[in-house]
Amino acid sequence: MANFDWQAQLEKRRRRTKYERIGTLILLVFILGFSLWRIFYANTPEYALEKLGSAIESHDAGKVQAYCDINSVVEHAYDDLTRDMFAQDARLSDQTKVMFEQFYIKIKPQVTEGTCQLITAYVQNGSWLQPGGDNLLKGRQLGIDYEYLVERSQLRNTKFVKIENVSHTKDTAMAKVQVRDEYTGTLFTLNLLLNQKEDNWQVTKILNYRDFLDFIGPIQTSGLMAYTRATQNIIDKYNDILDTQQTNFKKMTATEDGRLTSTQRSKLAGYIKSDIIPALEKRQQELDEIPVNDGAQYLKEMRSQEARLSIESWQHFLTGIENDNTSELNLAKALHTEALDIQHRIEDLLKNSAVSRISKTIP
Repeated sequence: MANFDWQAQLEKRRRRTKYERIGTLILLVFILGFSLWRIFYANTPEYALEKLGSAIESHDAGKVQAYCDINSVVEHAYDDLTRDMFAQDARLSDQTKVMFEQFYIKIKPQVTEGTCQLITAYVQNGSWLQPGGDNLLKGRQLGIDYEYLVERSQLRNTKFVKIENVSHTKDTAMAKVQVRDEYTGTLFTLNLLLNQKEDNWQVTKILNYRDFLDFIGPIQTSGLMAYTRATQNIIDKYNDILDTQQTNFKKMTATEDGRLTSTQRSKLAGYIKSDIIPALEKRQQELDEIPVNDGAQYLKEMRSQEARLSIESWQHFLTGIENDNTSELNLAKALHTEALDIQHRIEDLLKNSAVSRISKTIP
């Protein structure tokens, strides 16, 4: 009996030793596999691009910065974006063009820093924000329309499609990445430069960014000009109506002491309700019925914003004169200023697009 117990215990010990050896072998295989994976894949540009894509999808700004040197990419892209920015405008002298180029070089640190913050904020929350508060890029504080500069960069409407291939040497690599312009549906292959850092690979530059801008710009401009022609009759018609209303408004608000009488307030309130606001609403309604050509999405959005701000401005002005409320009148003035800023932006967009289109067609 004792001999049987001893043999049973020995058999258990043998089985336990066998399992321990198997477990140790599995652990060694796992460690070896992980080491090989770390050496041959995790430390490759392909892995860095994969992690960069997943970091963007999961809104992990820290990992995005680990696999993409945003500062370097933006600084190089800024040079490509602003180079020859005014070359096609025949109305400018060579001296003026040089002055503009020097100006863009001067403000480069502020613009690139703000753009890096804009991209980081997009990664974190999935939406493109506009500079606010005391940000130097808000409005035209730096002497440029930063919003238009961002739009011209194609930053917000370019989407990743797939990685086509990656070629690399010892410490540099080039990835061909297919992207799509969401405005026109046009596909393009960007060449991304990656550099090997201490722990991983990082995207540091878009090698053919200028080629992308030159390729996609004329396609968008063609759609934009087609949309402009399709909506021109509506714009002209309501420009005449709004000009007449502005003239009537000035006559109705004419005073000797700068204060409106109760009769003036009443007539003005009725005119705003029956004529001015309905005209703005009707104009936007007719514009909304026109199909958007590829490349005109930005113009359509700005026109919609301008209409909304103008209507809100008149509504607050109406409340202000009806209730003699200074804060409402001040709010109306602020909204009107925003609407005027968008009007200027629309004018700049159409002017720059016309210059670009004319230059492209000259032999």
